[in-house]
Amino acid sequence: MSIRIVCKSCGSKIDAKDELRGQTRRCPKCHNPILIEPEPTAGADVPANAVSEADSPKVDITAPEPLKIRRLRPNNLYVILGTDREIAYWKGAEGWFVNVGNGFEAVKRAPDKLPDIGTFALVEGNVVQTDAGRRLMGLRIRKLAGRGVLQTIVRGGEADILEKTSGPVALTGAQKRFMLQHIRTHYFYEFTDDAPEIIEYLTGFDSHSDVVGTFSED
Repeated sequence: MSIRIVCKSCGSKIDAKDELRGQTRRCPKCHNPILIEPEPTAGADVPANAVSEADSPKVDITAPEPLKIRRLRPNNLYVILGTDREIAYWKGAEGWFVNVGNGFEAVKRAPDKLPDIGTFALVEGNVVQTDAGRRLMGLRIRKLAGRGVLQTIVRGGEADILEKTSGPVALTGAQKRFMLQHIRTHYFYEFTDDAPEIIEYLTGFDSHSDVVGTFSED
């Protein structure tokens, strides 16, 4: 048995299993947290951007969403974060660079600086060229975990690490600070001007979102 619910963020109508009632899950459309509760009855407040049932096909809220970032896009940014520091970042044609303590070096010159085991976050930033210059429009985060998982960027191709991601994950407060520092170190002040929600996420208390802003289709 299922119940019909409405996402308060995007207005999508969704079918959820009755046993999930009272729990919080992510909307399969906009990825924002959504409380599993029945759709409001007639006369109740409904978001102004809610779509009609005819325009909103039924979606199983328990259906899996795409988990993997498919490829390294040359214009995008990619950062691997640990619990206590930025671990590595991708520098396009120059490959991956690893944190050696007093800076970053090409990972092939310092593979021993990669942690052997742990849980990490791979962050992809969607970078778009606009009339005003390059702008960061979105972030999405995927989980990396296990022994030797980061050695993939040494042993394999640069994009092989993407196959090691195990699903969406949100950034911790410390990881948000590391990500914000990366942006401020490697990009200019106006880089996030067209996506204030990214700065709000990185400086705020959101501990649930694994996607912020917008992304082009893979």
